[in-house]
Amino acid sequence: MSEVELMPVDARVRTQWRVEWLLFAVPVTVAVAAVLIVTPVPLAIALACSVGWALLLIGGGLWYVSLQFRHWRYGLGDDVLVLQSGVWTRRLSMTPYYRVQNVDVTAGPFERRLGLKRLTISTASAATDATIPGLDGDDADELRERILERAGRDAAV
Repeated sequence: MSEVELMPVDARVRTQWRVEWLLFAVPVTVAVAAVLIVTPVPLAIALACSVGWALLLIGGGLWYVSLQFRHWRYGLGDDVLVLQSGVWTRRLSMTPYYRVQNVDVTAGPFERRLGLKRLTISTASAATDATIPGLDGDDADELRERILERAGRDAAV
């Protein structure tokens, strides 16, 4: 196998992941603050704990998203699709083209708003299915075509 050049996902995916994290973290932070404020502890302590929780959950999550983005890479080799990801546990996945059965391009609401798409490669084994998030819309469609060509299938798959 020849050396595969790994490319980063589109930088706009950071925005998507940040928004998705905030949609989770802000309501949880508000709920924790509400519980702390109604507990029988001094208000100053409840507010200090709430602020600390907010900094830890929201700030920590946004920091993790930046790390997650930094470690996401993909590349097309001559024989395999290579995916590299992971912050704490690094993962290197190689999917041979001959195993590719289907390539889907999808976009959720935040992805559509940002002009991004997600590419999902299905194989005979569910354990080896692969997904590349945060691709530019046109790049995702082009990548789908290239993977199907290398898999020996046409775009009708």
